[in-house]
Amino acid sequence: MNKILSITSFIWLPVFLYAQSPGLVIQTGLTASYSKDANITKANQGHYGWMVGADARILEGDLYFLIGGQFHKTDLMSTSSPDFFKNDWSVVMGRAGFGFNLLHLSERIVFRSKILGSINFILDAPENGQNIPGYIELNDSYFGAVTGLGLTIGSFDLDLDFQYGFINAYFEQPKSTFDSWTLMVGFHF
Repeated sequence: MNKILSITSFIWLPVFLYAQSPGLVIQTGLTASYSKDANITKANQGHYGWMVGADARILEGDLYFLIGGQFHKTDLMSTSSPDFFKNDWSVVMGRAGFGFNLLHLSERIVFRSKILGSINFILDAPENGQNIPGYIELNDSYFGAVTGLGLTIGSFDLDLDFQYGFINAYFEQPKSTFDSWTLMVGFHF
C-alpha cells in the first residue's frame, strides 16, 4: 500500500509543482472588532480601525501555504459611529495556515478562501485599559482563528476575513476575546 501511495505521489508531484508559483500579497484595509464582554464592547458598538500587512503564498496552486503578518491600529474603547482613523490600540498579528482556490472563473479571476491561526501581540494600548476595575491590564498577546473569502483579479486581491478570538485579551477576564472583520485590498507580486 505504501508503495502505491509513493508511486502515485511521485507521478502527480510534477503536475502540482507546475501549477504552483510562490507570491507575496501586500494588503491594506479597514477593520471592525467586537468583544463578547459587554464591559469591553457596548451594545450596538464596535472597535474600528485600519490595517496594513503582507501574506506570502508558498507553493501556490489550488491549495497553498500562507504565512504573514499584519499591523492593526484600532480603538480600544467601543464607539457607535465608525471612525477608522482615530486609534489608540496597536496590534501585530502573525498568521499561518492554508489557502485554497474555490472557483476559477478564468485564468486570472479566482475565488479563494483560507484557514489560518493567528497570534496577536499587543504593542500599544491606553495605560488604564478600559478604565474599569478588572479591565485595566491587557495580556501581552491573544489568539484567534481566521477564515475568509477572497477574489483575485490579475494582480489585485479583495478579501473579507473573519477572526474568531479564543484566548482572552484582558488578564483574568474569561469573555474578553475579540472577533474581528477585516476588508482588505491587496497587490500580488
